[in-house]
Amino acid sequence: MQRRPKITWRRPLAVLFGLTVLLALDGSGLVRVGLGCAILHESGHALAYRALWGHWPELEVSPFGICLRLRGLPMTARQELLLAAAGPLVNLLACAAVLLFMRGAGYSYGGYWFACCNLLVGGSNLLPLPGLDGWRIAGALHGLWRT
Repeated sequence: MQRRPKITWRRPLAVLFGLTVLLALDGSGLVRVGLGCAILHESGHALAYRALWGHWPELEVSPFGICLRLRGLPMTARQELLLAAAGPLVNLLACAAVLLFMRGAGYSYGGYWFACCNLLVGGSNLLPLPGLDGWRIAGALHGLWRT
């Protein structure tokens, strides 16, 4: 029997208030596109988690975003590398896919917004800074190198 993903809310009123204000003031649509790219990013991590461990991860939604709860989960360096790389990979693939689609179907501002936002989310998460996927990728590569 497959279990559903568990979603934990931290400060749900702050999350809903912040989203309401941002979406109400978003005349350009950038917040909506950014949220879509962030959800794509975390979906990549969740799908990799599902493929590696056979069940859905626990997700945490907070005023700072959506993330997988991994505390106490034993992981090999290979598993950590695959899990950390999955989010940015989905964003970079989405960017490439929309640019290829627009090449044949015609360019649009909406397509450029989506491609650029995915490039920004995926690329910035590859930075080797604590808390970002790039940091976890670097640690996993270091672990693989040592073995």
